[in-house]
Amino acid sequence: MTMAKLIFLTLRKANSSLLAFLLFASPLGFAQGNAPADNQAAPQEVPNQVPQQAPQEIPQDARDATASEATRVLLARLAQAVANLEYRGLVTFEHVGSMETLEVVHGIRDGEQIERIRYLTGSPREKVTRSGDDQCRPSGSVFPRSGLLSAAGLQNVQSNYAFLIRGEERVADREAIVLEARPRDLHRFGMVISVDKETGLPLKSMLIAPAGRVLERFQFVELDLTPVTDDELKPQTPSTEPTTGAEAAKCANVESRWRLGWAPSGFKPVAVQALSDGQMLVFSDGLSAFTVFVQQLPEMNYKGRAVRGATVAYMDHIDVNGARYTVTVVGEIPDNTAQLVAKAVTEAN
Repeated sequence: MTMAKLIFLTLRKANSSLLAFLLFASPLGFAQGNAPADNQAAPQEVPNQVPQQAPQEIPQDARDATASEATRVLLARLAQAVANLEYRGLVTFEHVGSMETLEVVHGIRDGEQIERIRYLTGSPREKVTRSGDDQCRPSGSVFPRSGLLSAAGLQNVQSNYAFLIRGEERVADREAIVLEARPRDLHRFGMVISVDKETGLPLKSMLIAPAGRVLERFQFVELDLTPVTDDELKPQTPSTEPTTGAEAAKCANVESRWRLGWAPSGFKPVAVQALSDGQMLVFSDGLSAFTVFVQQLPEMNYKGRAVRGATVAYMDHIDVNGARYTVTVVGEIPDNTAQLVAKAVTEAN
């Protein structure tokens, strides 16, 4: 039995069939791509122009402060948009050399966010989530970052990524500002986000490997910002089971039996969920996330990793009071980081 199949069985036991699909629906490997280019044109010389005095150079610290404030405002608008806007649209999702099309509907009801994602290609599948589910949802979803930024805090995000405004582009017939997030260490991937000028909504997102490869890309091809009806938020696929606010509350109130002796800088615990055979812990730095499953799985006696696009799954074991537990780390983080996290799991005091 291959390691991919073993980890697939583990994830299925952890009730994360959507995540398992995202990891193993196509052959394992890295997606290929090119780093985004800065397409600003060179200024053209204007003939017969009256010579002007050269402008006084702005000190570097002032320029840095201005750029930092601009990115802070842009990130704040993004966090507010993903939490408060109603919209529907068609999205393309590219990873490991394949592209899928999805229908996305996001509504607000009594202060609660409801999101329905339906795959329009491949086997029929659909997911309906509510506020709080993003914290308990294992990473690997198409939109894991949309619900993370507002919860983690802008200061934490800016301390772990250097942000640069790369210019402007047009996405889904809308004007967008291109924002690059460069990680400050080797324990997370870079990101390029195209933020809608009018609303702050992320219209396109690319996850970038250190070598410049595009690991995954999602972008709207159609976007409608008119109010969403109740019927649009209901599942369209008969087998879909929507999650509930009660499940989210259960997730938030579980006390963790486990802790990490080490975690990459900025990654903080955001949720714990009880499983039938263990616990699931979710950690986020505001843009990236990883999930740690600690379970009693007697039949799992292997360790190793499986990588699909930007998502890695690493399996290891720990022994506590004579009992063996399987540790599985899943997330959009480098595989070496996932291995370090798995080896850092210990029982909480």
